[in-house]
Amino acid sequence: MHFLHITPDKSNDLLMLNNYIDKGYHVFILIYKNGCPPCEATKPEWFKIEEVLKTKYANKKDVVVAAVEQSFSEKVKNVGSIDGFPTMVYIKNGKKQAYEDSGVKNKNRSKDSFIEWIESKIENAVAINDGNEHIKFEKELTKAQNGGKWTKKYKRSINCRKPKGFSQKQYCRYGNKRRTKRHSKRHSKRHSKRHSKRHSRK
Repeated sequence: MHFLHITPDKSNDLLMLNNYIDKGYHVFILIYKNGCPPCEATKPEWFKIEEVLKTKYANKKDVVVAAVEQSFSEKVKNVGSIDGFPTMVYIKNGKKQAYEDSGVKNKNRSKDSFIEWIESKIENAVAINDGNEHIKFEKELTKAQNGGKWTKKYKRSINCRKPKGFSQKQYCRYGNKRRTKRHSKRHSKRHSKRHSKRHSRK
């Protein structure tokens, strides 16, 4: 997770910010104006985000939280026109959403509301990516079952307590669950057949 504060003293951070925007990172920006009372009230809450999320999302290299002094706002890519200060926006793949238009329940410009906003975007992206990986793996597994590279013997040899490599991890995460479901269905069918036979004998 990256934290930037773009002021006349740190104008080089503007290049980094625009680079992250070009890469399609999750970019959250506070644009403020010096001497603006609402901005002075919002800035301390915004800067508290780093204290809370820096460690939690240390490995999320595609998330950026930035504070931009108003004189640099026109140089930030995809921000567009600013109607007032402070302005908080989320930019991803060239698209922009204002904090005020987000799904945050209480948009009171507090630290907690900003964190709720940021985490809703990050976690939603993780869920989508996870779903895509699941679909991709299901296709690969189906292909393997239809004569591909994974034999039954190989799948039985996989130790899901210590999976080796990405493919085995995905198998243990998704394929193993599917196999368990099939097993439970077969078991229930066998049980119902046995029960019906016993009942007919009586």
